[in-house]
Amino acid sequence: MKRLCAICFYLIFSSNVSLFGEIPALNATFSNKDGRSVALGGGINAIEKPDSSGILISYFMPYNLSELSTRRIAGTCFTEWVCLDGQLSQTGNEVFMENYLSFGASRLLARDFIFGIKGGYYHYTTINDAKGSTLLSEIYCYYKPFEKMQICIYLFNPTNSKIRQSEVSIPLYQSFHLGGSFFPVKNTELLCEFEKTQIQDLTLHLGCESSVFNSFKIRVGLSAQPLMPSFGIGGKLYRFKYALGWNLHPVLGVSSCLSIQYNW
Repeated sequence: MKRLCAICFYLIFSSNVSLFGEIPALNATFSNKDGRSVALGGGINAIEKPDSSGILISYFMPYNLSELSTRRIAGTCFTEWVCLDGQLSQTGNEVFMENYLSFGASRLLARDFIFGIKGGYYHYTTINDAKGSTLLSEIYCYYKPFEKMQICIYLFNPTNSKIRQSEVSIPLYQSFHLGGSFFPVKNTELLCEFEKTQIQDLTLHLGCESSVFNSFKIRVGLSAQPLMPSFGIGGKLYRFKYALGWNLHPVLGVSSCLSIQYNW
């Protein structure tokens, strides 16, 4: 408990930002980050992209604190015209609990351009029966200008929604992500992403993934502000995909994430 209080104190007062949505541990409630993304520097464009309908479960534990862990289950369904997806994530415990339910749809608008939107409902409760909620939205697109290159653009909370708590509104800041992935040589992918959140400095995410053989991959990454190295492994076994990633905060310590995906 003392370590948890110390970490929360550090996150709040060193960042000078709102508690909700800006503490890296709690922000995992909203993001789709999985074991692959954590291992490759934490970028949105590093998230494992399903190529068929399936279901995914993940467990993210920041700084080795189960009290701040995020449990997530997500599903994807490909139809003739669109790709539908939904997720339910939960962060924390009975002291402070966050829940986020979202649904989205994406479509191939051109041969090399995918556009998608998401809408979700966020709700939190505390041990003192304090409650808050809001409706959120996300916009994203993927563009492939060349065969070995893809660009990703992602915007969280474009409507500038605020969390409603009784008669008080708590700011929930917007974030913009611009990233790209490249394939310089066979079986190797390089990733780079810039993230800008309101009132925060620009964050850089870098990652490299290399296939040792078809069913096993090694991943390393780095993110700046603060400087955090990361690494992990992943692969595919029959219809299952797995990813395990770790990153190291210079003050708070190690965070880990495990995700398992089943496609049919």
